[in-house]
Amino acid sequence: MKAPEGPGFINLLASLEQGLGSAKALNPEPPLATLPPEVVAGYRHVVVWLIDGFALDYLAYAPSLRADLALQLETVFPSTTASAITSLFTGMSPAQHGLLGWQTYLPQQDRTLTVLPARETDHAGHSVALSSKSLNARIHPLPLVNRLSRKSTIVSPAQIAHSPYNRLMSGCARVIGYDDLEQLPALLGAHVRSVGQAPHYTYLYWSHLDHLGHECGPSSPEVREHLAAIDATYARMCGELLGTDTLLLTTTDHGMRAVNQRLDLRQAPAVCACLRHPLTGEPRAALAHVRPGRHRQFRHAMEAHFGNRVEIIAMADWLSGNAFGTGIAHPELQARAGDYLLLPDEDSYLVNPAGDDAGPCFLGAHGGLTRAEREIPLFRRSLRHAS
Repeated sequence: MKAPEGPGFINLLASLEQGLGSAKALNPEPPLATLPPEVVAGYRHVVVWLIDGFALDYLAYAPSLRADLALQLETVFPSTTASAITSLFTGMSPAQHGLLGWQTYLPQQDRTLTVLPARETDHAGHSVALSSKSLNARIHPLPLVNRLSRKSTIVSPAQIAHSPYNRLMSGCARVIGYDDLEQLPALLGAHVRSVGQAPHYTYLYWSHLDHLGHECGPSSPEVREHLAAIDATYARMCGELLGTDTLLLTTTDHGMRAVNQRLDLRQAPAVCACLRHPLTGEPRAALAHVRPGRHRQFRHAMEAHFGNRVEIIAMADWLSGNAFGTGIAHPELQARAGDYLLLPDEDSYLVNPAGDDAGPCFLGAHGGLTRAEREIPLFRRSLRHAS
């Protein structure tokens, strides 16, 4: 079984990896035909702004960004931040870096890793924070910036800029934290002008839109209001960067879709009895690790409790189609992926909280294969000359 095919986020990363002068290209996919590496290499400064959770449907509320829409891409699978951002930081597909969603099963530790907040959880739901050293021992990242011929800067919200995950993924890059969206145009303009004439790469991240999509829903007034603020920031950012010989690429890690049906695995004890580990992955793309000899029982219990609300796909079929991407697979990919991929229907999401944890409640979600989750925009603006 294969995931949808088309110009992809991973092809954009190939354009960046090669165009920014990677000493060792780890991404086997071809660059975007509309953004060849020589075009990227021709700019003194390349800025990539990733706006977490920017769905294609949001274009209606962002006219400045919409005017610079260059391409529609397909993001990685699963269509989620932990997988896609790690791909951007490393230049590698999820199959290569091995982080398969918000939560990833670690077979050596027999624990669940929630990589972005750097926490590890046992079967009973007991969670501990990981230091940068411990997290590094779990994921062994290969930061893209360490392979580039040009210097790099990572610009992130202050609360996560120096987190264990960000510290590892930032590699040799300079790290800048900031507090508010409104700061970005002046901060970025000053930064680009301060680095001099040497070629430079800057990655910029903004996360609040994704939070609003989850909590309020993708069609909510809160999301629309924030999109207006993002769009105004983009217009000001372009003004600040005029004449700096900058290529500004703005994109996202995944889309967002409205959901209204919460499926709680704890209400299906016959299913839980078949699992050797709590579900990992994503609520819209869950990974099931099943006890030996319980596979038939697991499938029957899933069908009896959830009916056709959850599609059950044997992981062997999924992996054979390179659905997590191409390249040399992570040595633990098969063990981390488990036995089955569970895909809820378009309106549903599946949770499996442990212990006293109530688990997430969403009005918007992502991670799956629908257009709203998988297809993403790429915006492009050349700021080579002052107007």
